[in-house]
Amino acid sequence: MKSLTVVLFAILLTAAANAQLVPIIEVHTGGLLGGVENGRYLDAKTTFGRLKGEGKYSLFGMTGKTGELTATVLLPDEPCDEFYFAKTGLEGQKGIAVGTGRTWNPVPRTPKTVNLKDKTYLNVVAAILRTKGVPNAKAKIEQAVKVDLDGDGTDEVVLTASSYGGKISPSADADDYSFLLVRKIVAGKVKNIMVAEEYVKKKVDFGAPSRFEISAIADLNGDGKMEIVQYGEYYEGHGAYAYEITDKAVEIQSLQTGCGV
Repeated sequence: MKSLTVVLFAILLTAAANAQLVPIIEVHTGGLLGGVENGRYLDAKTTFGRLKGEGKYSLFGMTGKTGELTATVLLPDEPCDEFYFAKTGLEGQKGIAVGTGRTWNPVPRTPKTVNLKDKTYLNVVAAILRTKGVPNAKAKIEQAVKVDLDGDGTDEVVLTASSYGGKISPSADADDYSFLLVRKIVAGKVKNIMVAEEYVKKKVDFGAPSRFEISAIADLNGDGKMEIVQYGEYYEGHGAYAYEITDKAVEIQSLQTGCGV
């Protein structure tokens, strides 16, 4: 019994020694999203406390690995006292930077682009706009891909639709909108799963409307399932959040970053 206890203790010590923190940076905001250790998510503050200066990262975009970089994450400063800024030089671009200590492929299945003029999905967007009370809004798709998020052999469709034309301002017109949507087969039927959405029904001169994008689609913790990293912006602010997709969008509370005034 004693020898078994010693063996188990040795195994635990070995596992602890091999455990490695994998930080994740959301490139568009330039913020530390958080980290992963043994498949468990850690928030940005906890992750930052365990970083040791400059680190090495691999860049991943919508189509897989795109490069390597080194980055240093900085302490938060006013007015964003929870924003851990990473000096990557890539701010404004889409994607994530994942620490090179990972043991898995963050993009196990490559998303395939969908024609932004595809009538099927334009009709889906138009139907949603009618349901949401902005029937006069024109359906415009900004991003669209097909990818098997959960590895079950069936592709989901992930798309963003918006009236803002890639730009945001403090004002908004009636029928302005932006949303990020997943189309998924649930119980044998296609289901629209909203990740983020906003609709403007009356003109506002200053309402800080929001616009949403897909920053990355990746397996963030090595479980074989791919999560969605959503980037959102509004006048004088932006942020990023990670979501697991089941029969709904579930925000991963530990993984988020952003700064705004």
